[in-house]
Amino acid sequence: MGQPDHSLAALRPLNEGELIEWEEAYVAVEAYLGALRIRNRLLVAELVRGILWRASARHAKEPGVSVRSLAMDETLKEIAEWTKQVLAEPLQQGRLAARGRLALLLTDMPGQWQSVFLTPEPWPPAFVESMRKSYLKAGPQFAALTMTPRPLELNAIGSGAAQWWETMDRRPVIRKMFFFFLLLLLVAVVLWFVLGPDIELPR
Repeated sequence: MGQPDHSLAALRPLNEGELIEWEEAYVAVEAYLGALRIRNRLLVAELVRGILWRASARHAKEPGVSVRSLAMDETLKEIAEWTKQVLAEPLQQGRLAARGRLALLLTDMPGQWQSVFLTPEPWPPAFVESMRKSYLKAGPQFAALTMTPRPLELNAIGSGAAQWWETMDRRPVIRKMFFFFLLLLLVAVVLWFVLGPDIELPR
């Protein structure tokens, strides 16, 4: 969380464009917390405020990076660091990842432990124990399965069509003759419908 003596006044937008930038950053961080099912508005507002404060401190040093990117980076880093401390083990690539998010949901953090989310130690022992058990349940990675292709089982008509198609693939001449015959048939049908049944074919 942000420091209690830091207020949003520290962000002090200088113009309308910066104000919109900070609002977009606020919405992005709020949406991410919502995706983790943090629903308490007071808690969400406090978490977003702290994250935006740290993003503003970075923005002063990194003016070329968008405010939204800095805010989201701070969000991901803070959640990953907090989760790592709770689990007492490193996260893959330093990110929360699906396994960490699943552990939070299995622990029912949004339902029972929102008040300790992103807070420093000490945490309730029951919460820590539940998080560590859930993290174990969420891993390891799913085993990769190998699927062996099986031949299609076709009926008599399907087998005949497949054999005919293979024959045309092997013999381009037959394929061309087949399509030429289809073209002639199509032209004949069109002429039949356009000119009617009284058409006199050349002899």
